[in-house]
Amino acid sequence: MIEVSHIQKRYGGSRALDGFNLRVEKGELFGLVGPNGAGKTTLIKILSTLIRADSGSAKIAGFDVAVDPLAVKSVLGYMPDQPGLYQDMRVREFLEFFADAFHIPSQRRRAVVEQGLAESGLAARAESFVEELSFGMKQRLFLAKTLLHSPQVLLLDEPATGLDPLARVDLRDQLKRLNQQGITILLSSHILADLQEICSRVALIAGGKNQQDGAGNSVIELRKEDSSLPRLYEVGVLQDGEHAAQFAGTFGGAKVLDVERLRILVEISGATAQASEFLRHLVMNGVQVVRFDRLPATLEHRYREVFGDKPR
Repeated sequence: MIEVSHIQKRYGGSRALDGFNLRVEKGELFGLVGPNGAGKTTLIKILSTLIRADSGSAKIAGFDVAVDPLAVKSVLGYMPDQPGLYQDMRVREFLEFFADAFHIPSQRRRAVVEQGLAESGLAARAESFVEELSFGMKQRLFLAKTLLHSPQVLLLDEPATGLDPLARVDLRDQLKRLNQQGITILLSSHILADLQEICSRVALIAGGKNQQDGAGNSVIELRKEDSSLPRLYEVGVLQDGEHAAQFAGTFGGAKVLDVERLRILVEISGATAQASEFLRHLVMNGVQVVRFDRLPATLEHRYREVFGDKPR
């Protein structure tokens, strides 16, 4: 469904993409991960026909993005990392405006807009002004707009950035539903837990090139749990991360991997029940825990293996 071959793109003297290759099969929910400046956004902009590659080729649903951009746009939905919204429009008016822009026939337009409101959970806010919506609701509205013309393929560039935990859960659930309906999704994100939960595969990119993990894989399969890899937990704390790390290090089987002001990353060995005992250990020692998430061991481990640090 998405085919990228030896794509190259320069900005002045800087090479944003340097021979990158990618293949996403029809019906996949596929992830793209790499450090800042890796070339993810440039690739998605090329696929969405916003910019042209210097060389190489890219096709979506069989259409070449450079040769037949109108055909590509007819099957494509694109959501940038900072989507623009008309703040002085009402929610329904916003969707009606874009239904017209997508040339949806007038006799179908009302039904399409109502469906967009219902599926995004914004039906009750249809007459609200866009500026009155929370950030998460605005993201839902923009995704609803992106889906109005029933695209076969979605390109999403960091869609979860800035969302609170509940909004992230809502977004993940919606993307899984869309994928179950047969929509192919290419998702760029630095939130590894989200990619691990919903994607079938993830491609590694840095410096505009395909990157490989220690096993020589540039594309990681995510459906299978690798029990040989460590179980990683991200612990959000209310105050001093250094203080939390001190107590974490006194728990048998726990290894502190990273410490920030309000977060520690811990590897816990032993039985699964060790995690709950570790959490109890922190709380009993006065650490105010506000979040305790198991991270995607496979993806976290391989990301660090390839790029040397957590994504930012």
